[in-house]
Amino acid sequence: MIEYGDWIISASGYKTHVPQHLESLFCQSNGYIGSRAAFLQDGALPYERCTYMAGGFDYISPGITDMVNLPDPFHFMLTITGSAPGRDDGSYSEFVQRLNLKNGLYTRDTVWTDGQGRQTAIKISRFISMANRHTAALRVELTTLNHNGEAELLLGLDSGILNLPVHDDQTLVNDNTVKMLEAAVGTSGHGACALTVRSRTGRLTIDMRCRVTHSDGSQEDGSAADCPARRLKIRLRQNQTVTVEKLISVNDPDGPPSGDFAALLEESGRAWALRWENADIEVEADDPAIQTALRYNLFQLMQSRPFGDPNVSIGARGLTHSRYKGCCFWDTDIFIQPFFLYTDPAAARDLVRFRLNTLPDARENAKALNLNGARYPWMCAVGGREQCHTWDIGRSEVHITADVAYAVDQYMRVTGDGSVSGDAARLLAETARYWASRFSYDAQKDIYNLLFVKGPDEYCGVSSNNVYTVLLARHNLRLALKAAENGCDVSPAEREKWEEIIEKSYVGYDAGRDLYLQDDDFLRLEPFDFGNKAGDTPVYRKLDYDRLQRYRVLKQADLVLLMLLLPGLFTDSQKQAIWDCYEPITLHDSSLSCGIHAWAAAALDKRDKAVSYFKKSLFLDLENIMDNTGAEGIHIAALGASWQAAVFGFAGLSADGPGEPSLSPKLPEGWRAMRFVFHSKGKRYRAEITTEGCSVHEYKEERQ
Repeated sequence: MIEYGDWIISASGYKTHVPQHLESLFCQSNGYIGSRAAFLQDGALPYERCTYMAGGFDYISPGITDMVNLPDPFHFMLTITGSAPGRDDGSYSEFVQRLNLKNGLYTRDTVWTDGQGRQTAIKISRFISMANRHTAALRVELTTLNHNGEAELLLGLDSGILNLPVHDDQTLVNDNTVKMLEAAVGTSGHGACALTVRSRTGRLTIDMRCRVTHSDGSQEDGSAADCPARRLKIRLRQNQTVTVEKLISVNDPDGPPSGDFAALLEESGRAWALRWENADIEVEADDPAIQTALRYNLFQLMQSRPFGDPNVSIGARGLTHSRYKGCCFWDTDIFIQPFFLYTDPAAARDLVRFRLNTLPDARENAKALNLNGARYPWMCAVGGREQCHTWDIGRSEVHITADVAYAVDQYMRVTGDGSVSGDAARLLAETARYWASRFSYDAQKDIYNLLFVKGPDEYCGVSSNNVYTVLLARHNLRLALKAAENGCDVSPAEREKWEEIIEKSYVGYDAGRDLYLQDDDFLRLEPFDFGNKAGDTPVYRKLDYDRLQRYRVLKQADLVLLMLLLPGLFTDSQKQAIWDCYEPITLHDSSLSCGIHAWAAAALDKRDKAVSYFKKSLFLDLENIMDNTGAEGIHIAALGASWQAAVFGFAGLSADGPGEPSLSPKLPEGWRAMRFVFHSKGKRYRAEITTEGCSVHEYKEERQ
């Protein structure tokens, strides 16, 4: 059971939790490097000790990449008077892991009793610096409680690491490892180790170094093949603490910085404090776990932020796991980017620049599909070339292109940043050209159809005229027409074609119910027996997709999401009809779904529903609700959906229009207050909501 303290999440007990779940929960990152909380000391295998780098991809087959598992920077092995804690006869009488959300520090406090009854307190601490993207640190503290003895500690940089690629088919499990690191060159001497290693095709070169210091004992070379290391021999005296520190650098030509663990942690803590100033959401609620869980969601979002690099994006699992081969999807643009847009506009700009920078690749994607303009990839890793080659997903979930255009426009609207306007206009025009070639004209009916597409709801299979995709494509075309008015190079014939598609593209609509129909096949699908749904386990683990796609049941929000993204397209009656029709038949088998439904329920003033969905989204990873956090990592987009539910749903923030920001709060029952800072059009604001009212004012923090 996860425990929620003040700015702390913790887990108590040795092997009382699924180890992989905690390895994901306690994962640390600074947006450049990220490392799961798995240790060789505990017997973690070479493919379980995972450290990743933003943009750190290499090819595993022609044209297909995986995120390379880097050498283990936190490698260590400990023996105490001949006993290896956790691996030999003996037991842990205490075992508490904690993550400090204020400064990113992970600690593990244990007491090991060996087979002879000798007790030793062992404290492991580590962090990845938020102040210096190349820096990480490990500290081991040993205190014997009832004996004098000796400890041997081996600390190195282990390149004998493997990748365990996760199959794209979520129903399949892979146990075949791949070695993606080779040509390791290591050195060890004078209290330091260095390792240079290349990925299998030479696309990546990793330079990793460490400096080892200790308060007592001797040190010698302890290197093994592929692992330069230092071996420490330390005399232990009862009730005296010995401290060992390992300072690490990744791709820093100067090696680990000067200073010790405490000084570097303090520096990193100051960088974290600056981020929390802009991102924190303070909640006064009857359930204090809500506040801690919300901060955990924000913490992981901040950890996923690319470290000032517009040439990388955020994968579906950030740097917490290589699920989906580390690729980014539409999740980044629709679910993750809004958090940065309002809390860290510079980071949002980097994400937008990534899409702008990969426009040439998007053109090549369209060309490969015999289409015009630019088509953004469903799965994206190196540059912007498509990494998904299955027809029913990679070729059919074409809404990604409109999602990108939407996100670029949102960035412009919220920030007012004119520095990217020229590149943004070119993106909008090229994506409009794609849509003009993707729609099919039916001369007999004088309409444009969008054939063989799949919307955000992936259970209903490949259909035609998915309303989410059609209406967002229309939005993309309107944005391109506006860009053309402002000087973008677009021919009169192109404008005419775009206007015609906007007017004549087919959208399914039931006038009697005032209801938009998800796609052409929706009403022909069979009703689903909800008795087939067992708890929170996704139905795709029980039913084959061939059967599942013929049921009238949704995996996740589709039109519910669209009415939030483009609220001006729908009347209040239509929004209510969408909710009444689609919410009851949505299984929420995607991590993206509950947060969006929480936002929608709040917008419709269905507060009980909003709270229920919000809690599922908020605790999705913390409580392993979908039973895949350990095996697949943190669901970064779900964190973004939780933020949107809180800020756009419960606070009712509106800041993307021409006027001043405003609030339309709908605080859940049991919430007494909510406060947060946000950015809009170059200004910084503070929002405060209580049961008595709300206020928004421009905000400048006074620094001491």
